[in-house]
Amino acid sequence: MHKCNVLVVDDDEELVNAVKELLERKGYEVNTAFSGKEAIEKMSSFPQICAALLDLVMPMMDGFTLLDKVKENHPETNAIIITGHGTVPNAVEAIKRGAMDFITKPFDKDLLLKKLEVIKKTHELENRITELKGLLSEKYGFEQIISSSRVMGSVFEKATAAARTDASVFIVGETGTGKELLAKAIHLKSDRSNQPFIAVNCAAIPKELMESELFGYKKGSFTGAMKDHDGLFMAANMGTIFLDEIGEMPRDLQVKILRVLEEHKIRPIGYTSEIQVNIRIIAASNRSIEQLKNTYLREDLFFRLAVVVIELPPLRERREDIPLLTQYFITKFNEKYSRNIKGVTEGVFTSLYRYHFPGNIRELENLIEGIIAISPPEKETITEKDLKTHLLWQETKPSEHTLLSLEKLERFALGQALRESKGNKSKASEILGISRDTLYRKLKQFGME
Repeated sequence: MHKCNVLVVDDDEELVNAVKELLERKGYEVNTAFSGKEAIEKMSSFPQICAALLDLVMPMMDGFTLLDKVKENHPETNAIIITGHGTVPNAVEAIKRGAMDFITKPFDKDLLLKKLEVIKKTHELENRITELKGLLSEKYGFEQIISSSRVMGSVFEKATAAARTDASVFIVGETGTGKELLAKAIHLKSDRSNQPFIAVNCAAIPKELMESELFGYKKGSFTGAMKDHDGLFMAANMGTIFLDEIGEMPRDLQVKILRVLEEHKIRPIGYTSEIQVNIRIIAASNRSIEQLKNTYLREDLFFRLAVVVIELPPLRERREDIPLLTQYFITKFNEKYSRNIKGVTEGVFTSLYRYHFPGNIRELENLIEGIIAISPPEKETITEKDLKTHLLWQETKPSEHTLLSLEKLERFALGQALRESKGNKSKASEILGISRDTLYRKLKQFGME
């Protein structure tokens, strides 16, 4: 959730610095400007400003003119006019032009803080509503996960039962099977559904930054710590944190996660005392349970996380869902690309049933999107010919997909991830569910650097 950042605009440098110091002590992030022109530039650079304190009388551009520009370009920003020339007409004019409030110099510090507190709470509420609408609009409930297979029915039953409790959940499944989707569904069906859901890909965070990102830090605790930083555990407080690819987490940090599970406490870097938190942890990995337990996770952490274990089947074990998923993705990408694809030929399903889908549902989704994205507007049916340029194997060699070497599969997966991420290696490693170090090693191994 975005913090309430405040912009202070006044040509009186001493006043600006005093207000900045006051607000920073109260936990606000503050930007300053000493003219209307500078204020406009700052607002373009820092779009998350929720409140602007504007001096009425400034050279070149007065507060009213600046207010007009702020409301025109940043209507979500709440403006408070501050001036030593406080008259009733000025106050009325400020409100007419869209200011939230009006305060006179010398102003009462407590009064200013109260006004900002109202803005801050409104900002937080609006952000929370937006977040919840986003979750609901993406339809993360169990009933909206596309499936009619018996094996997924068992998954839903177990996940629904887990959602009724506060127990830790460990989701195991290959890359692309929908682990985060299931984690969100569990969160939305739980008593924490109106609280934050924070997803963290442990494989995508550099090891040297992982502790500060998860637990936060105190200003001055290390070089570059210019201000206090709430970590992701604090952001998820009262809600759910989803630790994806937790097997990539360093062992020394696993000890700290264990303490969160056992004591419900965290200690940000630089703090001398611990902070109590109330968080549900859902973890996930694309590795097998045996690999996790014996190689990648501390045994005590594994058993703490694996109170409820849910194994998501790969797409090749739930082939009966392929028609439903295919139609869902056709509808989705018809809307995105303004196309009118109505369905597929029978031969398409025959080919899809025979395909191994190493990338699972994500690969099927990318396949359908790729076909629809480049299809002519008049096209109505996806054919077998469309598949041949997108799939790993050709129809003329029906058994080839079962004979691909591991090296070929890895090369293909690496290439697909780099194309999907447009060459961004951090994003590619996140898509593949591996660490960046592993990605670089594989690229070097296959000469794909």
